[in-house]
Amino acid sequence: MHFDGVIFQTHAAELRRRMGHPHPPFAILDLRGERAWAEGHIPGAITVSVDTLEHGLPEGTTGATEFFLVGSGPTDPAPRAASLALQRLGASRRVELPGGMHEWRAARLPMES
Repeated sequence: MHFDGVIFQTHAAELRRRMGHPHPPFAILDLRGERAWAEGHIPGAITVSVDTLEHGLPEGTTGATEFFLVGSGPTDPAPRAASLALQRLGASRRVELPGGMHEWRAARLPMES
């Protein structure tokens, strides 16, 4: 299956399920900023800004990595901007979490801080 140019979206419960299956390799990118990330984030998520993505893929990832993009909530434009930046960098598997951390918290899913 080939996913070039397609932007997928998913829900918090599906991301939680995917976290139990490490293949293919994936990364959860928290786009809310370091302060919000430090206050609580999805386990294993790394904090990254859209501006940083303009300069290259996050360390330890490749264009074949499946990227889950998490913002603050439904009106946050960061996941879409990050998805487009990752597409320009050659990442073909980009999955936005439209409900962001708002949905994750509402579902009472695990968090780290």
